[in-house]
Amino acid sequence: MTKTPGAYGASGRQAATDLLRKVLGARTTTLFLTILVVSVMLTIASGGSFLSSRNLVSVLMGMTYDLLMAMGMTLVLILGGIDLSVGSVLGLSGVAITMMMSKHQPYHVGIPGAIAVGLAVAAVCGAVNGLGVAKLKIAPFIVTLSMMAVARGLGTVWTSGWYISGLPDAYLVIGQGTFLGVPYPVYIALIILAVFSIVLQRWKPLTQAFYIGHNPEAAGLSGMRVALVTGAGYVISGLLSGLAGLFMTSRLAMGFFQFGVGAELNAIAAAVIGGASFVGGSGSLVGTFLAALLIAVINNGFVLLRGDPNYKTLVQGLIVFVAIAVDAYRRRKEIRE
Repeated sequence: MTKTPGAYGASGRQAATDLLRKVLGARTTTLFLTILVVSVMLTIASGGSFLSSRNLVSVLMGMTYDLLMAMGMTLVLILGGIDLSVGSVLGLSGVAITMMMSKHQPYHVGIPGAIAVGLAVAAVCGAVNGLGVAKLKIAPFIVTLSMMAVARGLGTVWTSGWYISGLPDAYLVIGQGTFLGVPYPVYIALIILAVFSIVLQRWKPLTQAFYIGHNPEAAGLSGMRVALVTGAGYVISGLLSGLAGLFMTSRLAMGFFQFGVGAELNAIAAAVIGGASFVGGSGSLVGTFLAALLIAVINNGFVLLRGDPNYKTLVQGLIVFVAIAVDAYRRRKEIRE
């Protein structure tokens, strides 16, 4: 039986309608449109100041720190865990890096050596988290909450609560240098995002993270190295937090143990709004990027409109609450289907 031209036309229209519905219903599309709407509203409310090149650079830099931590958080959530220590690890690694090179300190190991020490500290924090979760079978919430307190405490003790200044100019270039008006950390974060996205989808050891997060017992029975992949996820999360600490200290020209306070809220919100689930097995780094950008735009709006900082904290809390509620609704819907 042959189809008439009209039947082919109807079939084509139906396919186009289904594709349009799928695109418009995609989380990334929703996030993009939300960013667009919020940006237009801020542009109008700020009299066009939002679109100034200086302000847009500020938005991108504000996104960079959260994006790096949110990428690590996304991987950990895919594995069925959570990392509450990302902000504290940022602060501790930043302290370690700056103390190793400050002219007011006795160490003076040089910029490469200082960066290596700071990132090693971040990796060790992540490894301890991974050991506690993967090998000792302690709940991720408990392990990473403990690390959050330990890392923040170490930074406080190490610095006695003081700022660390006297950093080399060559180190400040990392965070303050620009290419085409855009700071270097933005480019580096986007490159990491692109590479990480490809690796997470195509490199076998990391693609297993989705299966492990969905059903760790079945993944283990099928021969996957659950403990190793889980531990590696926490190490990667720690390293990305350490890199955020590097960029923040070089950008602000100082180290401070309080850097990163509350950053875990934005990291969790960006990961979950972007598509990750608290029950594991799902997540999208592209979605995480868009969610981190949305949070950065909202935070920038408070600065532009001179909003009360207390309301900024309130909004951050509401964003996390909405993210958790949406995740819970999505899970219930999937169960019903």
